[in-house]
Amino acid sequence: MSSTKHGLSSMIVTLVLFFSPAIQAAPLTDSPQVVRPADSDVIFMRKAAEAGAYEIEASKVALSKASTLAVKTFASQMIRDHEAADKDLMLLAQQVGVKLPASPSAEKMQEINQLERLNGAAFDKAYVQNVGIDGHQDAVAMFRKASDNAKNDRISAFAKKTLPTVTHHLGMAHKLAREVGMGQ
Repeated sequence: MSSTKHGLSSMIVTLVLFFSPAIQAAPLTDSPQVVRPADSDVIFMRKAAEAGAYEIEASKVALSKASTLAVKTFASQMIRDHEAADKDLMLLAQQVGVKLPASPSAEKMQEINQLERLNGAAFDKAYVQNVGIDGHQDAVAMFRKASDNAKNDRISAFAKKTLPTVTHHLGMAHKLAREVGMGQ
């Protein structure tokens, strides 16, 4: 009878431990002593990494395909600034135990492939619209939201630090759109 009581006691302890909210309160990463950030913070970091990779890859295409010096200059700055931001983001991800994508999403890769098929003024306008304006409007909204709502202080600080640069890029893109005849 005592072995049955012992077996039942062990099973109850196991069930209590399994369903205990205190034990499951925060998901852990592979790194010891690192608590994984909130899901919304992780989603922001992953989207920011994909967006940065997209900007860099599309801007590399622009260096060889753009027909104006203004577009090539913009592309060079996008590469420089986004590589610096990506370096900071990768370091932050390592610190908080989040694995980030190293390349653009499949959808964004298709956009890059479409850009590669264009030449001259058509390329310039598509690059400025897709990468300069649309990409940076999305990025400004994403970084602003993370600046205000990130749960992790380091992630919030990264978003706040990067937001002015992304906002500046959007302003540059609007100016560039006028220069390439888009009437923005």
